[in-house]
Amino acid sequence: MPISLLNLPRCLAALALALQLAACAHSSTPQLDQRFGDAVRLAMAQQVRYPANVGRITPADGLDGPSAHAAMQRYRASFAEPNGQAPQPVQFMLGGGNGK
Repeated sequence: MPISLLNLPRCLAALALALQLAACAHSSTPQLDQRFGDAVRLAMAQQVRYPANVGRITPADGLDGPSAHAAMQRYRASFAEPNGQAPQPVQFMLGGGNGK
């Protein structure tokens, strides 16, 4: 069956699509995926201070309840008025310092 000039663009488009699909079949992805995420896992592992305690289910020793509650109240209150003082307004000087 001869290809007419009207069907030539359609045949070329089908051939281009077939070549693109064939190019996708052979990929280098499996070699790259073997170590995918290693840098993230390494960075996360390096942020653990005591790796031996990762699976530990006993709670950490620390403050008793009332002392921890008082410490948190002081911490939160420090943001309302730091050191018991109101913040000083910001002043900008425009021009020279000669007073002219």
